[in-house]
Amino acid sequence: MERFARWVTRHSVLVLCLIAALSVLAAIRLPPVYDDDVVRFLPQEDPEVVGFNRIAERFGSLSVALVGVQADADTGGLYTHDRLTWLRELTKTLEGLPEVAFVTGISELAVITGEEEAEHKELVPKPVPTDPAALQAIRDDILGLDYLAGTLVSTDGTSAMLVCQLRDGQGGLSTKDAAEAVREAAAKLSPPPGTRLHFAGAPFIAEAAANGSQRDLARLAPYVVGVILLLILLSLGSFRAAMLTVGTVGLGILWTLGAMAWLGQPLTLISSSLPVILVALGSAYAVHLLVWYLEHGADEVGMLANLGWPIIVTGLTTVAGFLSFLVMDLAPMREFGWQMALGTAICSGLALCLVPAVLHLLPLPPRKPTAVGLRIDDWMVRLALWSRAHRLTVLAGVAAVAVFFGAQIPHIETRMDTGSFFEEGSEPAVAERFMEDEFGGSVFLQVLVSGDIRDPAVLDRIAAFEDRLRAVPGVTRVDSIANVLAIVHEGLKGQRRLSRERKEIAQMGFLARRTDPAVGLLVDEDWSGALIQVGIGGFDTGRVTPMTARIRALAARHLPAYAAMVPRGAPGTEGVVRDAAERIAALAGKGDEVVGPLATTLESAARPDTAALGRAVKEVLDREIGEDEMMELSGEGALAALEGEVAAAAAARALTPERFIELARKHAAPSELEDDKSFRRGARYLETQVSEAIRPLMTGDTTDKVLAMLGELPAGVNLRVAAIVDDLLQPEWVVGLPTPPPGAEHPTPMTATVSGYPVLQQAMTDSVQHNQTWSLMVSMPLVLLVMVVVFRSLLGGLLGAVPSALTLLVTFGLMGLFPSRLPLDIGASMLSSIALGTGIDYAIHFMWRYREGGLRAAMRTTGRSILINAAEITAGFVILAWATIVPMSRFGLLTAETLLVAALATLVILPALLDWWKPAEGPSSPQPSGEA
Repeated sequence: MERFARWVTRHSVLVLCLIAALSVLAAIRLPPVYDDDVVRFLPQEDPEVVGFNRIAERFGSLSVALVGVQADADTGGLYTHDRLTWLRELTKTLEGLPEVAFVTGISELAVITGEEEAEHKELVPKPVPTDPAALQAIRDDILGLDYLAGTLVSTDGTSAMLVCQLRDGQGGLSTKDAAEAVREAAAKLSPPPGTRLHFAGAPFIAEAAANGSQRDLARLAPYVVGVILLLILLSLGSFRAAMLTVGTVGLGILWTLGAMAWLGQPLTLISSSLPVILVALGSAYAVHLLVWYLEHGADEVGMLANLGWPIIVTGLTTVAGFLSFLVMDLAPMREFGWQMALGTAICSGLALCLVPAVLHLLPLPPRKPTAVGLRIDDWMVRLALWSRAHRLTVLAGVAAVAVFFGAQIPHIETRMDTGSFFEEGSEPAVAERFMEDEFGGSVFLQVLVSGDIRDPAVLDRIAAFEDRLRAVPGVTRVDSIANVLAIVHEGLKGQRRLSRERKEIAQMGFLARRTDPAVGLLVDEDWSGALIQVGIGGFDTGRVTPMTARIRALAARHLPAYAAMVPRGAPGTEGVVRDAAERIAALAGKGDEVVGPLATTLESAARPDTAALGRAVKEVLDREIGEDEMMELSGEGALAALEGEVAAAAAARALTPERFIELARKHAAPSELEDDKSFRRGARYLETQVSEAIRPLMTGDTTDKVLAMLGELPAGVNLRVAAIVDDLLQPEWVVGLPTPPPGAEHPTPMTATVSGYPVLQQAMTDSVQHNQTWSLMVSMPLVLLVMVVVFRSLLGGLLGAVPSALTLLVTFGLMGLFPSRLPLDIGASMLSSIALGTGIDYAIHFMWRYREGGLRAAMRTTGRSILINAAEITAGFVILAWATIVPMSRFGLLTAETLLVAALATLVILPALLDWWKPAEGPSSPQPSGEA
């Protein structure tokens, strides 16, 4: 090491020129790009990631940005000419962005109406009227649509929501970039007075977290550097020494970030903390060198000769600790591990080259002992001697601390949801609260149902699953293609229910897509997959986790493997009535006590009025066959016979489409049967007309009886209950079973997958928790091995690891002691590496000096370096408590605590233990060289 020291001092100008050149090279590619993709925080083979990626591929993107518009009620609310005009302009502006696939909002939305021909009626006319009466009519019409009130508009008429599907992941575009584009475009359109915008949803949360953390670092970094500079200046008594310390670690950060940029490695939520962690770990190297230099007569060669190997060893142990991240299954954590290992190696290498080179050209005068410094040195020596003399007391105290804090560790809460990043009252928190209050929140789970979505039986099972979802506590809204098609059916035929005709379903689906592109988030292009969007309020891991588990259980039980239509009473239909009763009770918010009476009412539905059915059938067939000649029958009495048989089948609740075709074929003229395909098409048309005419007669008063049992309900619930009763009184029932239903000709297979950002966040939480444990299990033995090799003693290695172990226990014990205030989040997940790195760094330097000069010398030199480094970095990290991003604020405080505990553990515990490794100098031993 002395040879290296002499080479550096002889070629100090060359060394500095090389460092300057490499610094310029590193700076050329700055800054690295930022990657906010949460999916990268999970292993790609993870089932949750696989499911999420498949859904995103099928539906284009699951990144949905929500823009809330809030208007003051005392200035007319949302439904004024100026606000509706501005809302339309905002919608069209956002739709025109290349980052946005589509925007759904009331200003461009239409409803489908018309019995003869489908018409699209705009909710907000073009141009927006100025007449107060017309504006009031618009308000009444929109709020009168139960499927819009509370979803796209607030029920009090003051707010609206724009749903923006982003094109993230295309052409290198990130979610953060797309969210920023939407925010900037909206900001350019000045809203009318008394109108405010709120930006919510996962994309805006990610954007706010990324930009907020970067703003916090930019705002607080000068204070952190200033505090560190001030404390180093006060400790070392030299401004140049303080600047050299900060400059060394600053260049280390520059080189590390530059290397990442050259290698194409992005910054993530994890690696964005790299600069501050390097400040905590990397500054110690220069501090140790400068303290020795100032205390030993300004000898840069002696400085490297004495401290070069300890710095190399501490650097290697810290590098080994970070390389343990390579065993993790999270790509960003593996990347962070080697990036921090590289940064640590660079910081230690720079300290060994830059500090002696600068000191050779610009030497610092030796520091004269001050009265305060001598008192501190004496106090530290007395502390060490007391600790050694009262070894049992110290160790008993350490054991008590370890047991107490170790007992708290099981209480740690792991929370990785980005919604907890923001303080109450911040813009993102206010936006999320607004969305929860007005629209049920901005967080959605997705349930993917794969199968033939145009099959009426599959749609029926989706709708039935929705009924149960709406009853889950915490579920604020449910959207699916089944609900959309029922609404389209209502607009065209006056009844909110699902069609049982495949062709009709296809036509209604086409109309729905033309009306609202957001339908693309509910069903894929080829109708092989439907996405049920389940609103669950806000980002809260404690609430999302049990809710997700319950929804998974519901999907496993009530989204069957097969769905089919079978005749009433056929095998496999035994639980149909009970299922309907349970769903009606769930929709009405009733308990199990009403399920039995509801099932009894549904089972004992009165036989329909046969005479009335006969009249209705006769009216339809007389018009369609007798007058319009839609079908030629075999003889003069054939029409009356057909009418009688159809009415009888209907009265027996056995009039299925196939049964009608069979009866029509029986009475049709031979010429009608020549083209079977054309005949069946005509017969199906007639059956549809008959079914629509007799439907009210088939249900009778059953619906009224059921609704009377439930009490007053919202209009939308009443309509859904009526549809359930209507389905139950049909001649064919839909059944869903884990195996193909017996008697079903063509059962349709189905599969269900629960996914979405909340599921990914929970999976990321589990993975980080698992990897944290796994990393420690690898890094601790690895670091211990390095120490054993360096000190050539198993006992020495074990004793040196004690301060790090205690620091880990105290830090994580505090998190368990205050689980709600100090959860294990993204920032806290870095603390183990900091605790291990600083604890081992301090221990190695202390033990190295102890081995050479004894306890007093170790405390007066290395002990002072440890105290200076811990004080400066602790004070610097406390500044981060003023960060606006909550995890960064917690990270600053916990890091400060970790560094302080590591320093105290080293200075108090090691003097009590090291006699067991190497005997201490006796009272008559000569003073170690360099001791004051």
